[in-house]
Amino acid sequence: MGKLRIMKNATFKRQFMISIILVLVLSLSFTVGGLVLELWLINKEIILRADYYSSEVPKIEEYINKNKDKILNENFKKELENKIPTAGIEYEVVDSKGTLSYGYFKKPIVSKISMTKEKVTKTNGWINTKVIKYIPVLDSNELKGMVILKYYIGNSVKNPNYNWLVAYSDLYVFLAPFVYIILFSVFFAGRFNKKLNIPLKQLMEGAEKIRVRDLEFNITYESNNELGKLCKSFEDMRIDLKKSLESQWRLEEERREMVGAVAHDLKTPITIIKGHVEGLLESKKLDSYKLYKYLNLINKNTDRMTKLVGRINLLTKIENVDFKLNDKECDLVDYIKELGMDYNILVQDKKINFTCKIEDFRNSNSLIRIDTYALSEILDNLMSNSVRFTPEGGNITLSLKLYLDKMIFSISDTGSGFSKKDTVNIFKKFYQGDESRSMEKNHAGLGLYIVKTLVSKFNGFVKAKNNVEGGGEVIIFIPY
Repeated sequence: MGKLRIMKNATFKRQFMISIILVLVLSLSFTVGGLVLELWLINKEIILRADYYSSEVPKIEEYINKNKDKILNENFKKELENKIPTAGIEYEVVDSKGTLSYGYFKKPIVSKISMTKEKVTKTNGWINTKVIKYIPVLDSNELKGMVILKYYIGNSVKNPNYNWLVAYSDLYVFLAPFVYIILFSVFFAGRFNKKLNIPLKQLMEGAEKIRVRDLEFNITYESNNELGKLCKSFEDMRIDLKKSLESQWRLEEERREMVGAVAHDLKTPITIIKGHVEGLLESKKLDSYKLYKYLNLINKNTDRMTKLVGRINLLTKIENVDFKLNDKECDLVDYIKELGMDYNILVQDKKINFTCKIEDFRNSNSLIRIDTYALSEILDNLMSNSVRFTPEGGNITLSLKLYLDKMIFSISDTGSGFSKKDTVNIFKKFYQGDESRSMEKNHAGLGLYIVKTLVSKFNGFVKAKNNVEGGGEVIIFIPY
């Protein structure tokens, strides 16, 4: 399994080189294995060696010379064939005139017999060499007849019916390597093609789906080779493209929601301003009290519109990916004390008791680099939210704890606290609060979303919870 995994994760160049080496090694191994098997079969005499029948000829010739007075007699055929291995040697026995006496052959061995002397003829063929040997039968140096033998020099088996199995054994040494190279090349080419087809098919199908804007698919091919890396890059591109499109769709939806929310929130102050302006225009007689009342309401609703536009502008600014905090050195303790005094004035109209608590656990009151504008936006939004939901005579507490590596802000109030729905959605854009908690809807639901966005720019986090004694609390953790 380990070798297969290594092969799979290898580059295609390396796999190709390994395949070539394997083709050569396997072809050579099978060729050598075939030769070794042939030698073993020859050693076991399952296959007869190439010179087996030619080595039997001297014995046959000696037997003929010993029985020269019987050889020409056809009744001697059985005894002679007991000596001649007719499985591989054909023979003819002729008299002094060249007339056939008897023999064992498939067709006449020679068409014209020369009775002058003993001789041997050889015919080299593509497979085996054919040998025709003439053995004279002499009596007192007088030629009485002749025994003609025909055999082949080449591998064979004892049963001639299976000679075809070894007929081409001499060609094996020359042809086997090429045959094995072709076979193994086809095999490894098929495997290589299959490996290529799997990722290529996924890539082509993926490209077609992207063309029709379908991103709901996965490229599952995994490997460290070139196509594996290409598939991973393609899958990463698909994921990023899907995220980008989803983000774009989400932004479009948020943009539509923002336009609707802003249009809704601007409609109320515009309607109020328009109504009071029309009242002023239609009034024939205006006393100073009525004029002051109308102008004061117009001014409040103008401030409301200005504040809403300001929040929209701030939100557009901080949601930009290029937005960066402008950190400056600041004595944070003094800065929070000054903010506390401003907040103390803010709550006087509702007769709310405001408390500012600062705990510094550092060794020295050193300066801290922080964007005070962004920090004031965070605290202003939290204070505004607490004032909105804290009844007259209630309490609001701003707390700061300074440590060596972080600062923790909390603003708690004695208002109605947070519902379960609030704790899940309170930091979402345009969320205006649970109806059971929210006594008014004179806000666009952007304040706490702005808080969360700015806190994330500080690499911090924010959470909301209910106090045991009642009321809600928002806690901010900011590292530095």
